[in-house]
Amino acid sequence: MAPEVLFVCVGNRVRSIFAELFLADMFGKNGIDISVSSAGFFPQGLKDLLNKNQIPSPEPFYNRPMSEVTKTALHEKGIGVPAGWRSKELNPEMVKKADLLITALGMQKDELSSRYQEARDKIFSIRELLKTEDYLFFEDFTKVPMDASFWQYCEEDLEYVTRIIRTWEQTLIQAVPIIIKQF
Repeated sequence: MAPEVLFVCVGNRVRSIFAELFLADMFGKNGIDISVSSAGFFPQGLKDLLNKNQIPSPEPFYNRPMSEVTKTALHEKGIGVPAGWRSKELNPEMVKKADLLITALGMQKDELSSRYQEARDKIFSIRELLKTEDYLFFEDFTKVPMDASFWQYCEEDLEYVTRIIRTWEQTLIQAVPIIIKQF
């Protein structure tokens, strides 16, 4: 059975699903036997920040379609998007099944490592996995509007999400050798 890498972002609509489909395509084309999946995890620190700014979350938060900007970026790379794809929330079975769990945000890694102590040795933030101190702009929530447009901006704003996808793609490419070494 192929080892499994699980990517986690907040809503499973931009970064983690891009990672899943982009890397599954790359691994498949290069004969690398690693399975890739994705899910969303809404960390308490972000919930608290949004609550402080009276920003409601979309309802439902999961079981939503992929960001249109993300879908377009994948199509432009010749990567198909499964029909009827919907975002999903991280659950204990996914954590248990994963051989490596990579979060987009450090706060997700910290909270998941605390919540799933038996799995903490296989949970890394992307920054930690790359062993970098470089600034990853998508970790900085002071650069996005802290108002009712927050979710629309973070998930569908063409310029912002395109920038996230470009940066995320470069980050994933840097991570591939490290991911392969894990197995």
